[in-house]
Amino acid sequence: MRALAEFAMRGRSYAIGLSMVGAIVPLMSWVSGAIVSLVFLRKGGLDGSIVLLWTLLPLGLSIYFMGDPSSANAVIGAAILAYVLRVTVSWELTLATTLVLSVIASLVFQYTASDVLILFVNLYIEIQKQFSVEMTYESAEGQFLGGFAMLQAYMMFAFLILARWWQSQLYNPGEFKLEFHQIRVTPIFSSAILILIIACVLFGESLSRWMPLLTMPLAVSGLAIVHWIVNYRSLSGAWVLVFYLLLIFFFQLIYPILTVLALLDGYLNIRQRLLINKV
Repeated sequence: MRALAEFAMRGRSYAIGLSMVGAIVPLMSWVSGAIVSLVFLRKGGLDGSIVLLWTLLPLGLSIYFMGDPSSANAVIGAAILAYVLRVTVSWELTLATTLVLSVIASLVFQYTASDVLILFVNLYIEIQKQFSVEMTYESAEGQFLGGFAMLQAYMMFAFLILARWWQSQLYNPGEFKLEFHQIRVTPIFSSAILILIIACVLFGESLSRWMPLLTMPLAVSGLAIVHWIVNYRSLSGAWVLVFYLLLIFFFQLIYPILTVLALLDGYLNIRQRLLINKV
């Protein structure tokens, strides 16, 4: 993984070439997203924009032939997030930007990939029928697009995380670990998320699709807390692996716990309190 970053950072042409290859090879768009984000983080907006524009050429062809803009949306979104993080040096603002970009990406998919959307929504309806759940097409479309928005958010943010880890490995070893452990939703951001979630509940299906997406910053903050606790208690990396396995197999139980933990930390600053008590 680090070798990819080292190769890309040899020069602009290396970054462009590797990013374009990632855009061409199926299921390798994460390489493009991470490389473009890394260039934005390290070199700034000009170099990053040049690499992004070249990367969009094969991604544009993919949209033309496949009709699915999701990979291009994720790469563009990750590039914007990288620029926001470089300029603001704020993970919280970056998370807030992720929400906005994911809503835009979902709407772009809805209005530009109608054939692909119909195919996926019908498949979603058939899957729900297997669980004896009947729903209208409109309801299924709203739920699918909400889940799609959340998936886009995690893809964009994952590309950025990988790029930031690469940057740390190459230029500032250990810095990313400290940054990630301190990711936190402040009381203002937590309150804004809660207000938006309540609004989604009150205004019904027109807004309820965005509820899964709104949990994304909380879940990221919750993951940061888990990693911080493992490091704080000097536990082995096996504990992190066990946690992620639990998250995968007991998602409906662990995911809400993560979001609640993040909310509590947002208002109570649990990590800071533990450090004070330790002293």
